[in-house]
Amino acid sequence: YFTRALEVQEEMDDKWQKRFTLRGLGVFYSMKGDYEKSLHYLTRSLKLREELGDKWGMGNVLSGIGGIYAHKGDYDKALKFFDRSLKIHKNLGDKIRIAVDKISIGIVYYYKGDYEKVVEYFEQSISIQKESVLGEDERYLGSSLETTAYLFISYKYLDRKYDVEKIHTLIEEAENIEYGLNFSLYQLLEDTSYLKTAYNQVQEKASAMDEELAKKFLSYPIPKAIVEEWEKVRTVK
Repeated sequence: YFTRALEVQEEMDDKWQKRFTLRGLGVFYSMKGDYEKSLHYLTRSLKLREELGDKWGMGNVLSGIGGIYAHKGDYDKALKFFDRSLKIHKNLGDKIRIAVDKISIGIVYYYKGDYEKVVEYFEQSISIQKESVLGEDERYLGSSLETTAYLFISYKYLDRKYDVEKIHTLIEEAENIEYGLNFSLYQLLEDTSYLKTAYNQVQEKASAMDEELAKKFLSYPIPKAIVEEWEKVRTVK
């Protein structure tokens, strides 16, 4: 349906609607694990938004592209796109998007192993959200399972205290935990059941891809680390 919509929009030269469809295709291929196709469509969406002067949309797509580069393990490029998104949202005065960008940047620093930076950006994000019109709404205070896990792992590696009970509570409340987060929970709690789940999720995702794409997906940093760690732990057992 996205493809059919895109064909019609191209025939009509409807650039305003086309920018949404291109982003939709980018998100779709990202979820499928085909990051090259995702980048292709997101980049096309970004160019259209730049042409149309859609600043808010540009920030949104720049953030999406940054996320794809983070998945691919190209962390320096990821930071460049997140920084561009952050600058746009600062110019727009969009505090919530600024806070989200800072979380995204913090996660990239987590992947880079710079835990001081993780804490710096996460705490900045939480502070911005507390000062925003959303007040003390816990949904926006960096208290999701994902952000809390990254923050607490950083505290752990920096020999700082963190609330283990909070993590367990958030796990119980979570409806779905994807493979990267399960791997992070394994690192935080040192419970191999999370690693096993992450491994199974990665294998299931790869099995739904064609051989070439699956091979590429399994070579990306997080899936690769999960497989290697599970093989090591399983061998030790």
